[in-house]
Amino acid sequence: MFNRLTLEDLQRKAPSIFTEGRAERTSEKYQPISTTKVIEGLMNEGFMPTWAGQSQCRLTTKKAYTKHMLRFRHVNAHPTASGLFPELVLINSHDGLSSYRLMAGVYRLVCSNGLVAGKNYAEIRIRHQGDILSNVIEGSYQVIEDSKKMIESADKMTSLNLSNPEKKIFAEAAHAIRFENSPMSDAIEPLNLLNPRRTQEMRQDDLFTIFNVVQENIIKGGVRGYGKDANGRNKRVRSRAIISIDQNTALNRALWTLAEKMLELKGT
Repeated sequence: MFNRLTLEDLQRKAPSIFTEGRAERTSEKYQPISTTKVIEGLMNEGFMPTWAGQSQCRLTTKKAYTKHMLRFRHVNAHPTASGLFPELVLINSHDGLSSYRLMAGVYRLVCSNGLVAGKNYAEIRIRHQGDILSNVIEGSYQVIEDSKKMIESADKMTSLNLSNPEKKIFAEAAHAIRFENSPMSDAIEPLNLLNPRRTQEMRQDDLFTIFNVVQENIIKGGVRGYGKDANGRNKRVRSRAIISIDQNTALNRALWTLAEKMLELKGT
């Protein structure tokens, strides 16, 4: 069993899911089907929502149409020996700027962490036209197969230990992905991304654990460093959590791709 979100939970976490109409800027061809109908269709197929969130929007007039993201898990899904669940990731908005996006995901029990497939995995996009619900359901089964491939890849990562120089290379590459062209680039040391948040991840050298530690530090933020104040004096700083759905997805996909590239380089 796992925690399933009710429609009331979804309303509280991401109210834009329930928007029925379309934004003024959308064309007549745009078919404003609320995400709730898609959720109900997926639930009828056994896919239950486990997480939801929506983008922050300063303009009240646009808040109802803003981008939202959900994660689903099938009722018959069971964790692997390493505590991984295959999941479906759905992203949508009602502002005419985003199609339905379906991506493979994996949920890791040990850190309650949701991962997203890298760029080598298919991403299904469905326009707000035609038989949206059937297309989403059909695409969901395709994506779940990809999430199972992710778990196979994760198992290979678990069996591969990294040396300290290799961990440093991985952290530096991840640091470049997150902080390139950012004022925090010099303030946050790449090696600080390797600091685990849980005791069970300490002294773990396998690629999958290293990847999860780095990914969680990047996405959840709070990594300590030293920057400069307006007078050029050292000051303590912390990295920010990633709250943008687009940035979260892009970073997650890039980091998964990085981990698989490391796997490939090691010849596994």
